[in-house]
Amino acid sequence: MAVFEYRGLVSATGKQVHGVRDADNAKVLRAALRREGILLTSAAEGTQERKGRRLDDFLALFRRVSVTDVAMMTRQLATLVGAGIPLVESVAALTDQVDKLALKKVLTQVRDRLNEGSSFAKSLEPHPEIFPSLYVNMVAAGEASGTLEKVLERLADFMEGQARLRGKVSAALAYPILMLIIGSVLITVMMVAVVPKVTSIFASLDRALPWYTSLLIFISNVVASAEMRGAVLALASVVCCQRAISLARGGKDTHMMLAVAAIFTIGLLVLPRTAGKAASGADRRIGWVIGAVVTSVALVLAAFSVDSLFEYAIGIGAGIVIALVLARLLTYIATPEGKVRKDGILLNLPIFGGLFRMLAVSRFARTLATLLQSGVPLLKALEIVKNVIGNARIERVVEEAAVSIREGATIAQPLKRSGVFPPMVTHMIAVGEKSGQLESMLENVAKAYDTQVDTKVQALTSLLEPLMIVFMGGAVGFIAFSILMPLIQMNDFVQ
Repeated sequence: MAVFEYRGLVSATGKQVHGVRDADNAKVLRAALRREGILLTSAAEGTQERKGRRLDDFLALFRRVSVTDVAMMTRQLATLVGAGIPLVESVAALTDQVDKLALKKVLTQVRDRLNEGSSFAKSLEPHPEIFPSLYVNMVAAGEASGTLEKVLERLADFMEGQARLRGKVSAALAYPILMLIIGSVLITVMMVAVVPKVTSIFASLDRALPWYTSLLIFISNVVASAEMRGAVLALASVVCCQRAISLARGGKDTHMMLAVAAIFTIGLLVLPRTAGKAASGADRRIGWVIGAVVTSVALVLAAFSVDSLFEYAIGIGAGIVIALVLARLLTYIATPEGKVRKDGILLNLPIFGGLFRMLAVSRFARTLATLLQSGVPLLKALEIVKNVIGNARIERVVEEAAVSIREGATIAQPLKRSGVFPPMVTHMIAVGEKSGQLESMLENVAKAYDTQVDTKVQALTSLLEPLMIVFMGGAVGFIAFSILMPLIQMNDFVQ
């Protein structure tokens, strides 16, 4: 299906219109526009679009449709529907208004399906990357109950709340993570480029060095060694190549040995095969293609800068072995049992486990409350909630709870038996079930845990920032102390 830029005239008013529309050919496009009361005057894929499509598709990687974009679009759609504008015309107005090409194309296809007689929910189903099952099922419930406007407003509120919470967590952790990355890079550069030159003068001394200086020299030699360089580059190259090959095969996993065999040439081979496919879907995995090219070239060029090719080859072998072990581990983690075990460990971590649990419980409570308020049946709502929690351990608990509910149990009973949900949550859910106010109780749970998440994140941030400063200062101080003390001792010996 091609994408056409078209211009036309509205038959009733003579107003000029233009836009972008997917169609098999110009004839199909003309018929589709005629049904909407638009007389087509010109339509083409356009030389400008053809020339800029590859660049636009590549830039689309960095212009993904975010939750905030969908929430804003949903809010605008609710306003238009609430004003009495027909749904098809409302979607058409949003199509002309949105800026992001990916969202514009999706809305164009949704509008076409609506014109063909499909329901709004059915029109959204083919685009799960933008409209997840939560969104589609709530829209379906709104259409069935005649409350689409209210459902869209609830969806907008829900998505904005989720985006706000995610933004707070990301913003709070951004500074410590940035400090860790910058500090690690600086210390690595010092170990590779600075420390060997300064400590080389100690080699001519016929005296024992302090233990801390010997430890610094050992660490520097390991970091700057050919083995380490080969291991790091080989590990990065194998991982990037494997992901790039997987992308070229349509997302199917490829055996790691295929990447190992192609390690020196895969960058040049994979790029032309996958760049177009990845970019055309605005797929973030195109980064693996770029990484495959860069790391493969760097792996070859680094061989000319090492003193010992044998040691470099040992490092490459070690990197490949580590990559294979990681691949096996990640393969296990990708299985249902592996996900449950991994997420169970995350929930029990000493410091961050409580934060992960709060985030999952808050998402569970708010999502379930939103679905129930929109008229979605309880069992169907639990099935949807299970897929948006983001923690496989809690997902399994919700799945088991749905089975118990089918057998006649209440919601609170299986959640309490699992031991995963805090007692306060299960108690409030039980009270809500008895009083017939389950939705409001779930809303209260979500608000309470959102507040706790904010407090926890602020506390962790306040703790992490000084810890990062102490860590970086201690590392730099250790390097300076280990270098200066032998120099001072040497000066005292000379005097």
